[in-house]
Amino acid sequence: MAKRMNLSAANAVRTILKNKEDFKVELVEKTNDGDRTNYLYDVFFNDQNGTLNIAVEQGEIKIAVLNLNMGRIISLATDTNMKKLAQYVLDNEL
Repeated sequence: MAKRMNLSAANAVRTILKNKEDFKVELVEKTNDGDRTNYLYDVFFNDQNGTLNIAVEQGEIKIAVLNLNMGRIISLATDTNMKKLAQYVLDNEL
């Protein structure tokens, strides 16, 4: 049984990065549009689930948005750790 963690928008990404073994993703869709590659993942972290959208252009992460079922949307603009999480997912394809 998964351990329950209290995630707030303020600490969600940091908590996921500290507990990577409990973070799972499934690639739903990968599309190419010119130089941009878009990835859509379903994400699962203990009792939370949601989606992760990543857009990579010329090897650089341009967009990373995490939408968890707690009703919060976390992006590069709101959490600098999103780039680390997106790179981890792309490097590991959990």
